[in-house]
Amino acid sequence: MFLDRKHRVISCHDTWISIDPIVGCPFSCQYCVLRHSNGTGLRPKVICSPQECVEQLLKYPLFARNVSRLAIGNETDMFHALNFEYLVELLLALQETDLKNQIALITKARLDAAGLNRIRAIRGLRILFCLSYSGLGRTVEPNFTDDWFRSNFAIVRDFGFPILHFWRPLLPENSTPEAIERMLSFVSQFADASVFVGLKLHPELTNIIAQEGKIPVPEGRREDIGEWLEPDAIRQIYAIAGQICPDYPLYRHTSCGLAKIMGCPNHTGTVYRDDICPPSHCPKIQRSVCEVGRRTPAQSQIEEAIARLERMPTYFCTEDNIVFTSPLSQEEYAYLVQALAFPVTGKSVELQNLYYGNINEGRWTPRRRM
Repeated sequence: MFLDRKHRVISCHDTWISIDPIVGCPFSCQYCVLRHSNGTGLRPKVICSPQECVEQLLKYPLFARNVSRLAIGNETDMFHALNFEYLVELLLALQETDLKNQIALITKARLDAAGLNRIRAIRGLRILFCLSYSGLGRTVEPNFTDDWFRSNFAIVRDFGFPILHFWRPLLPENSTPEAIERMLSFVSQFADASVFVGLKLHPELTNIIAQEGKIPVPEGRREDIGEWLEPDAIRQIYAIAGQICPDYPLYRHTSCGLAKIMGCPNHTGTVYRDDICPPSHCPKIQRSVCEVGRRTPAQSQIEEAIARLERMPTYFCTEDNIVFTSPLSQEEYAYLVQALAFPVTGKSVELQNLYYGNINEGRWTPRRRM
């Protein structure tokens, strides 16, 4: 969801390259960032064919074959009945390219054996499911039920796909001790890891979300850009997890969950972040994998990464940071962090879209309001 309201079929987000050939979601979640563009509760619109979408991906300058993490469907739910046939065609088109990139399929839609059989039959793709389940109920997520969400976890696990649980957004009503225990008791049986996130905040979006009163964003946070998640909720989640599922991986950043599932070092440098890495519920073996992967990028690696940009920003290196003295766009910044897997600092980072996490927390340069 870009603030200039110009759609990109391919774009670079905090954790992955997002593939969005369809816009508009039939579902009507109250907190969704797509509400910023009136993109919920409507019939999806196809922007390009599956083959054209794959061509755009392969030509995208920030895409690295067999390296970039990919996600399909941030602008709609690709498993909705109106989108599913397109999704299958898109995956078949990706299969023809022999890509080995990890592909995340994000959904809340009701899943069934017939559909998952068709996905599993597409051999050679590295697919994982990102299953959203917040526990908020039908006031905020009117198209869904708890039984619906829970059946998705069970059937995806039965089909053998990896599962990353998206526990979002965490609001006061679904972050009580009782709600936390209920959620963790369930997902720890089926998912490979959970990522928990608060409510996305941006003044324009927050005004839309809060106006109906179903999500009471505090008055003092309504001009913020970032995330609303109370510190007590974070502490409670880790504390309760330590009691009821001490070995279950639990993270604040999607890239950490992907690293755990893929068994590789985190590609966004969170291992260097004292506010993200140490508190995470991360298995010792995965911490060792990320620790072994710590290294300062060579000059040639930095230059190679910069060469993919449309311009040549200036920078200098310190012992523990790469500092860009030229302003960066959000997309450029996210790409550089992923390409270098090392702390990156920008003189300023221009906010472009609402799909941001805490990768650059507190250092956004807001765009002009549209």
